[in-house]
Amino acid sequence: MAREKRCVPRASDKQQSSSGKKTKEDGETAAAHDKRALTVTVDPAVLECDACFGPLAPPLYQCTRGHITCATCMEETGQGCLWCRSTEATMRCRVMEHFLAAVSVPCSFTHLGCAAMVPYGDREAHEATCVHAPCYCPIRGCSSPYSGVSLLDHLRHNHPEIRRTCVDRGSLSAIMMRGGELARLLCLADDKDRAVAVFLLVVDQCEAPATGRSLWMVRLKAEPPADVKEEEEDESEASSKEEFRYKIMVSGNGGVLSLVGETVPTVGRLTAPYRPTTFLFVPGAMLDSHRHHEGSSLLLFAELN
Repeated sequence: MAREKRCVPRASDKQQSSSGKKTKEDGETAAAHDKRALTVTVDPAVLECDACFGPLAPPLYQCTRGHITCATCMEETGQGCLWCRSTEATMRCRVMEHFLAAVSVPCSFTHLGCAAMVPYGDREAHEATCVHAPCYCPIRGCSSPYSGVSLLDHLRHNHPEIRRTCVDRGSLSAIMMRGGELARLLCLADDKDRAVAVFLLVVDQCEAPATGRSLWMVRLKAEPPADVKEEEEDESEASSKEEFRYKIMVSGNGGVLSLVGETVPTVGRLTAPYRPTTFLFVPGAMLDSHRHHEGSSLLLFAELN
């Protein structure tokens, strides 16, 4: 009786079979990976602390009744729950921590052009530096908000009427603010006449509760160009961290007013309307002599050191 001849698979057939099997496995793995990425709708309240209603961020704690609180609230209560006032010990909520680590949310400025999806815990940090975030200009009458550029670039392109004055470090410089002039750019140069820092001196008209003008100053931080070299960027960053003291003086009817600041605030972009914490208020009565002799001009002195 003739025996059936068995076909022994060749090496090439084995390779093709193995390759086909691997391709199938890779496809199944990719399909499984795709199934892991889900788009879901979650009530924002679920991602908030049950005590302070702030955004949840690890470490998280849960009481025996299911309330989830942040670390800040836990520090205030020790081991109890700030929501239900339970005195029973709380424990780490690892499940919620793992859930938050896997959650990505869109930037709040999607309507302004940002398409970034960021981890939930990094959302605030991202939005604080997002180039699409709405920014505000401190110049009265400016049609803010705007987005995408630093305040310095905004002033250069949208406020060409703002004049520039070069000042020397450690010297009191006289500045005549003409009638209707709302701000002045002060440029501090080094020994080679290279701009070291740029400051914005703002003059706000005050009507109530007292009539006069308030003067304040900020340092403008320039955004480095995209093609700048790493060494130049580090040098620029180090220069921007240098602190400057300043003095503003106004001489008028009845005496001299002055403001001395230990550190000039540095501003890159204003993501909220700016409210100066330190300013020099000059009453309208003190400026009457200036108005008589110089029209509506204001003579002041500024020093940077």
